[in-house]
Amino acid sequence: MKNSNLLTLLRCDLEDFLKSNKELIFNERDLQVRITMWLKEKKHYDRVDMEYAVPKEELCVRHLKVGKESLDFPWDNDLSIDVVVEKDGRFAAVEFKYATCPVINQPSRFGEDLKTGCRIIKNQGAGDIIMYNYWKDIRRIEALNQCYPNMTDGVALLVTNNRIYWNGPSTDVSYRAFSTHEGNRIGPGLLKWGKISEKIIGSHPDFVLHGSYLCHWDDTAITALTKNGDRFRYLLTTIQAGIRAKKGH
Repeated sequence: MKNSNLLTLLRCDLEDFLKSNKELIFNERDLQVRITMWLKEKKHYDRVDMEYAVPKEELCVRHLKVGKESLDFPWDNDLSIDVVVEKDGRFAAVEFKYATCPVINQPSRFGEDLKTGCRIIKNQGAGDIIMYNYWKDIRRIEALNQCYPNMTDGVALLVTNNRIYWNGPSTDVSYRAFSTHEGNRIGPGLLKWGKISEKIIGSHPDFVLHGSYLCHWDDTAITALTKNGDRFRYLLTTIQAGIRAKKGH
């Protein structure tokens, strides 16, 4: 199997799930587990592993400069990849982000409707940090592609029903460099915060993205709506070793 075929297969399998699953997903771990099971049931891969650990020392010996002194990879910690698939000796990584707003029709519990104002699907704030972490995931996959010749492909996936992620930000927001809005192109080059606290910059440092990636959103099959009528949508970005993403990828 050629490298591009593995990435095409993985992308198709992920989009098949997103376009067919109508059930409400409760959190990021729920999404991770459901997609892992989906990929295993497809039987398209030799292995599907969840929480795939890579020690930072292994990246260093493969000539990746790691740590706060490096804009290339400033995070000084081990990696844990959400899902890794293997096919014919080739590997691809998948990273997930999931962010929610409350939905109109809350799910029942034990066959009964909720009697209180409590919400199972809650409002998840810190959208600027989630956007940052989405591009950080992409840089992590790029770094693995640099370090491991057999790790040739990757996918980053963001699923949300919060319109802040696909709507364009105002000009003065601190996270503009990390915005995931529809039609935005990110990279290559330095992704840098605007005016923001030193505390956030300390834990979420600026970094360099090697590829060029275009944001394009599409609807999932989940039927639950917010009070504004927004449904769950997804942003799916593909990453290939040494290749810039094409339009729509």
